[in-house]
Amino acid sequence: MTVFFAALFLPYTIDFKTTGQKNGHRKSSPSYAVDGSGSGPIVGRLPRLRSTSLELTPGATTEDEKIFKAYASQSAGEIPGADDPNGPGPSEPRAVPWGRSRKFNQPRSKATTHPEPSILSRPGSRRESKDSFMNGAPSRLGSDQQGSPRTLFSAVDWVVKAAEQGHGGLQNAVHAAEDAGILQNKMWVGTLGMPTDSLTERTRDLINDTLRDDYDSLTVFVGDSEFEGHYAHFCRSVLWPALHYQMQESPRHTEYDDYSWKQYLKVNKAFADTIASHWKPGDCIWVHDYHLLALPALLRKRLPQAEIGFFLHTAFPSSEIFRCLNPREALLDGLLGADLIEFQTEEYCHHFLHSCSRLRRLEVSVDGVQVDDRFVHVKNHPLGIDYKSLNLLRQSAEVRDWISNISERYQGKHLVVARDRLDAPGGIKQKLLAYELFLGSYPKWRENVVLIQVASSGSDLPELAAQVSKIAMRINSIYSTLTHQPLVLLQQDISYSQFLALLSVAEVFMATNLREGMNLTSHDFIHCQDGELATQQYGSLILSEFTGSARIFHGHPLLVNPWDYKQCADAINTALEMPTDQKKRNWEFLLERKSPHTALAWYSSLQSALKEAHSMEKSHDTHTISPLDTDALRESYSAAKTRLFFLEDGATFSPAPFLPSPSATDTLQALARDPRNTIYLTSNRSPDQLNILSQSLPAQIGLIAENGCFIRTKSDPDKWEALVDVDGTRDWRAGIRKVIEYFHERTEGSVIEERRCSLTFRYDAALDADTAAHQASELADQINGARGSEAIRVVRDATAVSVEPIHVSKATAALKIMDRMTEKSPDFVFVSGGARSDEALFRWANRLDLPSPSGSFSLAVAVTTLTAGTHPTEARARLPTGLSLLDLLGLLVPDKAARGESSMLTDE
Repeated sequence: MTVFFAALFLPYTIDFKTTGQKNGHRKSSPSYAVDGSGSGPIVGRLPRLRSTSLELTPGATTEDEKIFKAYASQSAGEIPGADDPNGPGPSEPRAVPWGRSRKFNQPRSKATTHPEPSILSRPGSRRESKDSFMNGAPSRLGSDQQGSPRTLFSAVDWVVKAAEQGHGGLQNAVHAAEDAGILQNKMWVGTLGMPTDSLTERTRDLINDTLRDDYDSLTVFVGDSEFEGHYAHFCRSVLWPALHYQMQESPRHTEYDDYSWKQYLKVNKAFADTIASHWKPGDCIWVHDYHLLALPALLRKRLPQAEIGFFLHTAFPSSEIFRCLNPREALLDGLLGADLIEFQTEEYCHHFLHSCSRLRRLEVSVDGVQVDDRFVHVKNHPLGIDYKSLNLLRQSAEVRDWISNISERYQGKHLVVARDRLDAPGGIKQKLLAYELFLGSYPKWRENVVLIQVASSGSDLPELAAQVSKIAMRINSIYSTLTHQPLVLLQQDISYSQFLALLSVAEVFMATNLREGMNLTSHDFIHCQDGELATQQYGSLILSEFTGSARIFHGHPLLVNPWDYKQCADAINTALEMPTDQKKRNWEFLLERKSPHTALAWYSSLQSALKEAHSMEKSHDTHTISPLDTDALRESYSAAKTRLFFLEDGATFSPAPFLPSPSATDTLQALARDPRNTIYLTSNRSPDQLNILSQSLPAQIGLIAENGCFIRTKSDPDKWEALVDVDGTRDWRAGIRKVIEYFHERTEGSVIEERRCSLTFRYDAALDADTAAHQASELADQINGARGSEAIRVVRDATAVSVEPIHVSKATAALKIMDRMTEKSPDFVFVSGGARSDEALFRWANRLDLPSPSGSFSLAVAVTTLTAGTHPTEARARLPTGLSLLDLLGLLVPDKAARGESSMLTDE
């Protein structure tokens, strides 16, 4: 089995040699030792390279800022850590825009023009691609491109090198899985991260073959204009801001939106074509991140039986934000092509499910989405760091040297360290304003506290960069002395060795992003504070509550709202004043919380969850479930001494008038007369409604009402036993009823059904079906969003929205009934149904004959779970063609079977 990892950028790229270079070898590329030295072919773990393009902070003249300038002369090939935020972390946009690296000799882009983004521009006007910096989107073109197309391609010599772009966290997890032996065969799928229009067909074939054969990589070639529209104009200008709650400030032109969306789809289709041409039955496909949201559905259409998982490394916003995107439905449909959709936190899962319910009117539950005849599982598995790789890097001579140099330079100072992208979600401006307030509010720290703020990569937002520089200069102009500079702002990338050294000596680390998918740099900081390499130990973490890691570290006393400058300023003071024993307790708390979340554990959890989701979907497909073997059923029925039946009323009787026909009554009567049989009719109807129905049923049949809330046994036909606190349901039913009444008044033809423990909004008779479906979607959305801690669930089907208690089901009622059969436990269990509420009952019954760990059966019981519905199910069999449920039951009655009689649903 091959596991395909589809991400926008491959871990590799191509460095072309100019005409003057000789003896180039396509398959050679640099490899780097732990200390950053060494050469040779890439083997195993792949280093991610960082740009040597540096911009020193404007006006930087002090030694505090110049100390990191040494990185400019370093070799660029340094092995990254578990979550190197330099260029960037797994939940950030790429640090190096496509095709702008100074380290690699690569072709210039041939992307031509694109529509103007602003609605204020002249209609129909188009802008040259080289000027495409709208809304902070990076261009792939720049004056730093080396060479020309003629000199670049006058020779065929080139080498494969580690790419600057890509998911460092994903690569670490894959390598950890390979090292652990749980991943045997893999294939990366992605682009080269450079323009490719200038490449000849022969060069493309050579590159494709080399990467496939030597580097387990499938190259996706797309046109330069397509990639420009996909990456710069849709991903970076539309999707990335929306996913991080940064909405557009000015309206975009319709032509621009149409153009960028079409290019986005073209790139996703190119990925689908590449994967589909190499996929074989049994292979697994993992799609990663927001660049490829449309890919799962494209793959599902091409490969209906494929095992497809999707993981979103960024945040997923609330439905209020997501609904502002023009292609919102298409993006959701794209994701729903997967078997399993994974997010970093439970909050992001909730937002996604909320969006599916509200925007696509789909039935959602806490663990997934029902899409036609498929169930898409939705889970959260936070990404973690690779401790093994991080520990190796920390032991390098370069990291040790930097720890010594930084410690010596800032001896006697309290170091506060931060590292973020200089973009809106990074929150650097808000952090500096909070630090300024801290210095003004706590004068005692002004001459012995230093904040070292690294702003990774140059900003594509010149206004934001100017504001940050202005705040930094103001802080230093007010609070600096001849011997002390309170703020070191580095608008440049530093080496990962330098960053690890900073994490090791920092007394406080501030990760106060306005919004971020995870932020694993906070995990790196905790790991580096064990005191193994530096005198600093048990440093304090100040963490934004809007990062994914805040969910893992829930309860940490230094979680802050980055918009609350006073709270952040007070948190810095608290961290500096904190006693050592309290710091140690905090550190141990954080270490314990993050320890289970490793790169290897993340990969293992994802792979297991995908396998389970795909297997369940495959086994629950009614088209693949075998028809019931009637001969085997009759044999197990005849051999049984004690039998237990659960028959759903909707699958047993005709819908109207929903009463048993004489022949149906006759069949049930024949079954009930056998003392070995115990029969229960299950229903979502109320006890009062079933009391009317029971008048036409044999007295020996028990009843389960309101999906398990009430039981009526054959021994006491006048008493209903409640399995739920009926009085307690009145607390939530009053409020829910008001919400349902609001939508009922606006949906002509709808009705409200109120039972003892549930409420249902039914719209099968609505005059306007589309409007009614929209109202039902809004109703489910509002109840899900407002239920709080109430123990209720919302159940949707094609024509109804029901609200019922969450802790009871038909399965809980069945368990109660079976527990009471202590003297003669059943050795034959038959469960039939067609409603979604029967799935819990099917699941319970199927477990009755599961083998014990020793291999023997826990119960000698023959279990039959039979579906009469068409939706995905956990039943193990479906009705044979031409037979109704009553026909089947009639075959079990000896006298009827002997005569060959058949009980039909209704009398002719």
